[in-house]
Amino acid sequence: GRIESESEAAESSVRVSGPVRHRVHFGAVYQLLQQIADGLPHERVWILLDEWSEIPIELQPILADLIKRALFPLRGITVKIAAIEQRSRFRAQTAGGGYVGIELGADAAADIDLDDFMVFGNDEELARSFFAELLHRHVLSALEQRDDVIVPGSAASFVQEAFTQRPVFDELVKAAEGVPRDAINIVSYAARVADNSAIGMPNVRQAARRWYLQDKEAAVSANPEARALLNWIIDEVIQGRRARAFLLRQGEPMRSDLIRSLYDARVLHVIKKGVSSRDHAGVRFDVYAIDYGCYVELLTTARAPAGLFEVDGDDVSGFVEVPADDYRSIRRAILDLARFEEERA
Repeated sequence: GRIESESEAAESSVRVSGPVRHRVHFGAVYQLLQQIADGLPHERVWILLDEWSEIPIELQPILADLIKRALFPLRGITVKIAAIEQRSRFRAQTAGGGYVGIELGADAAADIDLDDFMVFGNDEELARSFFAELLHRHVLSALEQRDDVIVPGSAASFVQEAFTQRPVFDELVKAAEGVPRDAINIVSYAARVADNSAIGMPNVRQAARRWYLQDKEAAVSANPEARALLNWIIDEVIQGRRARAFLLRQGEPMRSDLIRSLYDARVLHVIKKGVSSRDHAGVRFDVYAIDYGCYVELLTTARAPAGLFEVDGDDVSGFVEVPADDYRSIRRAILDLARFEEERA
C-alpha cells in the first residue's frame, strides 16, 4: 500500500519552449495497416475515400503524401479516392524542385470521370442506365419490408411504370445534371405531386424548379457579383444563342473566382474539359452547362433553349443535345467574360 501511495503522489513536469509542431509517423501508420492486411491473407481490403474536396485545399497535398507513402505500398490493399477535380489539389511543389503529394498519372491513375456516366449531355444511354438503376435500387431498399407493394424486378420496368413516358424520365436525367442527390430530391417531390399517378412532364419541371429555388438560389444570391454573372450568362447563352452550354477558355483569369462560386453552387456544370475550337487553334476550352433550374420556366415559351449546342458539321447542322466527340463543329459557343466586365463598368 505504501509503495502504491508514493507512486500515486509522484509528480513530474516537462517544460517546452517554441511553437508546438505535431507530426504523423508515416512508417508507423504503414506498419499498422500492413498488419491488418496480413491478418486477411485471402481477402483484398478496399479503402474508399469520399468527399476529398471538403478537405482544406492547403492540406490536401499533405494528406495525399501520407496516403502515397503509407497506403500505396501495402500488399493486398486498394485505395480509391472520389474528388471534384476543380476543387482538388493532390500535389504541391517544394523548394528543391520536388513535390509533396500524389502525382496523377505517375503515382495514381485518374482515368474514371463519373460525369461520363451521369451527365445526359455526355452519353444519353449511360446516363439513363445509371439513374434508372439508382432510383430502382432506392425504391427496392425502401420497400423491401412491405408486402403490399410490388416493385418491378428490373430498372427498365420500374421506369416504365413510374413515368408516363420515356421522355419524362429523360427530362429528369437532364434536370439532375449528373448529380445523384439532385435527382433523388427532384423525383421525390415529383412523385408526391403526382400522388398515385405516374410522374408526368409537368411534375418533373415543377419539382426541378422548386429544388433549384430551395437548394441553389439562396447560395447564388448570397454573392451579388456571382448572381450578376449568372444572369449575364443566362442572357448571353440561353436567350441570345438559344443554347444551354458554352465554352470557357482554360485558365481564364477574368472572374474565375465567380465562375468557381457558381460551380460550387451547382448552377454551372463542367461536362467536358480540354476541347479545341476550329476558330482558335492551339487554345483549350472547358465546356460548361447551365443548370436546368435556371431555365426550366422558359421551356414552354418561345425563348426556350433549342439544344445543348448549335453545331455546323459535315454530318449534322443545327442544335443537338449530345454533340459528337469533335467539339470543333460547335458554333457561337465561346463565352468572353471580358464583355461582362465591360458591361458592368
